[in-house]
Amino acid sequence: MADENQNSLDDFKVGTVRPKRRWARHDVKLAVNITTMIGGERSTFNGHACDISMGGLRLFLTRTVEPGIGLQMEFMLPYSSTNLVVRGVVRNRNGFTHGVEFINPTAEQQEMIERTCNVLRLLH
Repeated sequence: MADENQNSLDDFKVGTVRPKRRWARHDVKLAVNITTMIGGERSTFNGHACDISMGGLRLFLTRTVEPGIGLQMEFMLPYSSTNLVVRGVVRNRNGFTHGVEFINPTAEQQEMIERTCNVLRLLH
């Protein structure tokens, strides 16, 4: 007879638990200008950020950009009057939604992002 406290194999289904995120996401609606290299040529287009965190943002783009592609993003953070220009890399993609990680932001950029995330956390 099995011990009642013993977990069955059915309790350990692969893929049912998502790892905890490093940073909280905050909903935003930001216009983002994107510059990247596609097919060896410089390409510039627009997108929209759907959420932002200390480590990156979720972008909706009208074209697909494959994971691993580097981007330069320019956007104005909420409650700021200065455009932020930061590099990122696409980490994942689901249709036209792209998860982008910020790459090597300067201390000033990181402070601006952190301040924005703190304000958004307090407002929502």
